[in-house]
Amino acid sequence: MQAKKSHKPSYEKLWQYIGATDAPKLILSFAEIENILGFPIDHAFLNYKKKLHEYGWLCTKISMKEENISFLRLPEHSRILEKPSFSVIGKEGSTDDGPLFVQRLWNDANSQVDQIAALAKKDCNGDLCGIWGLMSDRERQFKPWAHNFTEGLYLAGIECHDDAQPPQGWVRWTIPAFQYLVIMNESEDTFSSTVSFLKANKLSLAGAVHDFTDPTTGKAYLYIPLQKR
Repeated sequence: MQAKKSHKPSYEKLWQYIGATDAPKLILSFAEIENILGFPIDHAFLNYKKKLHEYGWLCTKISMKEENISFLRLPEHSRILEKPSFSVIGKEGSTDDGPLFVQRLWNDANSQVDQIAALAKKDCNGDLCGIWGLMSDRERQFKPWAHNFTEGLYLAGIECHDDAQPPQGWVRWTIPAFQYLVIMNESEDTFSSTVSFLKANKLSLAGAVHDFTDPTTGKAYLYIPLQKR
């Protein structure tokens, strides 16, 4: 006798239903979801809800008491990304260093980049994996900058292997794994508008926000941590 094959539930109908919704938010009862899918949801839903990110939506709350699930449309030009722990070698500075200290760090890093070129992490095509402007609290716990994002540390550098040893004058930070909201950094108010979006939808920062530049396209993004992994 052959064992019956187990079939993974398909939530595609639910994702399509939510993705076609015009509203910025959506709350569906368990009964409504069962009606859409044709079967009741169970704990397996937690393993599949990440697929919803491809439709530009995020599952924000599952209420067993109210028997419903809340969904949120992501901002334009954004996506959810699960990024494992990674390391960056760069030039470290502090807000104590005065105005324009970030630009000075980048000038310093760019002028001496040949010192760390061999330590850079590269993809299968030989391109740099990432150019990063990392932020952290003063204790290097990678918490958001203090006092309304005005006090903290910054590291300007490139992604490297976790065991890379920084040359004199350089520092290596290793960032824990997070789930990020990644949004294209198109204007000066991208950060403030995204923070306002989080507050309006009762989402909080799980850590410090980072600047990322894609070496292959030159496009800039903000990596906004929503959950620590």
